[in-house]
Amino acid sequence: MKDGSDFDTRLGEVRAANPDAEAAEIYVTDLNGTARGKLMPIEMLAKLGQGRMRLPISSLALDIFSTDVAEAAIALERGDPDGIMVPITESIAPMLWTERPTLQVQCMLAEPDGTIAEIDPRGVLMRVVDRAAAMGLTPVMALELEFYLIDAEKPLPPKNPQAGGRLRRAQVYDLEVMRAFAPVIDGISAAARALGAPADTAICEFGPGQFEINLAHTGSALSACDHIVALRRAVRGVARRHGLDASFMAKPFGDMAGSGQHLHLSMLDAAGRPIFAEPDPAGGPNAMLRAAVAGVLASLGDAMLVQAPHLNSYRRFAPGSYAPLVAAWGLDNRGVAVRLPESTGSAARLEARLAGADANPYLLAAAVLAGALAGIEAGATPPAPVAAEAGPGDGAALPLSWAMAEQRFGESRFVTDWLGVEFARVYGAMKRQERATLMAHVPDIEYDAYLRTV
Repeated sequence: MKDGSDFDTRLGEVRAANPDAEAAEIYVTDLNGTARGKLMPIEMLAKLGQGRMRLPISSLALDIFSTDVAEAAIALERGDPDGIMVPITESIAPMLWTERPTLQVQCMLAEPDGTIAEIDPRGVLMRVVDRAAAMGLTPVMALELEFYLIDAEKPLPPKNPQAGGRLRRAQVYDLEVMRAFAPVIDGISAAARALGAPADTAICEFGPGQFEINLAHTGSALSACDHIVALRRAVRGVARRHGLDASFMAKPFGDMAGSGQHLHLSMLDAAGRPIFAEPDPAGGPNAMLRAAVAGVLASLGDAMLVQAPHLNSYRRFAPGSYAPLVAAWGLDNRGVAVRLPESTGSAARLEARLAGADANPYLLAAAVLAGALAGIEAGATPPAPVAAEAGPGDGAALPLSWAMAEQRFGESRFVTDWLGVEFARVYGAMKRQERATLMAHVPDIEYDAYLRTV
């Protein structure tokens, strides 16, 4: 964290570069990955650096419907106390898509004594990063985000946008489609970079109107996730500026490809050397990389609820979908949960492919990093790699329903040990409430199927 003088210096630099800025958005990222905060005149930003901006700590644990979670007992049950908004200094930046010139500042929430709230998702990742540091390790991360551009019209279900008639049902790597949507994609990349996110390659994905934007690797796990948060804001903001909308649902269309969020992880030792680089004497990935893979695989089921957090998340998982069904790994194999794009050399790393685009990036990163560290601590050994799409018998079964994932999460020693007891308690309560709300709603298709036929 930075002190107040760092905040003032950064704010002065950004305001000097953006003299027309009139307003500011200050926000925290809640457990579901939703931005919650305040819009204020630009002159009030100085109060943020002085620790004088507050937001209820319960804001971090509002459910997906923005409702307090009574079981968590952190809102009116204890007077709904405020937390202190702690700015992430590097996040002060212009929002290029707003009509009114506006800056943004991402924050964390701290208790009155200044300690970061245990349920702040960025704080959950901070604690895992601290454990890595205690082991003499620094994680290097990059995330990839898939999303759909959709029509801005409100009637549901959503519609895919058309751009010069170029949109087709299958469009993976189609450069004609990229050119048709170039004003939007270029605008997203520019807006993300203005927010400090190193937007890299953009590609068409499988679904019509589906795209992926990659971010460059960074030696800070926290910054890597900050970049994804910034990218999400840029995607949605720029899309709306172009008369479209954007969706990070894991499966917005039942008969089209789902959207994933892939995380690439390598690690440096205390001397700054990549610990996965040296090949094993017998060839292939070394013992450190194999141990990290084994740890991630062993923790996938326990952490499924943070990587697939919503009812819709589980619609992604199907054979042939590039969404893993079992805890298996492979060398440059996109049909498994953990892929090694490079297994030796300076680029050696693992890619965790389970999470959907709807996952909170901080919780995703915390779970994957914790699994890798646990594997390294234990000197774990993974099963044999899989060469094709993994199926039953190739690895441990994953909890492929929301209820199963919730139960596994609630029973997990891994989750409480690595991600925190209070986080596990509050997050589990929030997900139970969301599931109860959704299960109380009868969708139209059930009336069509059952109302007069059984």
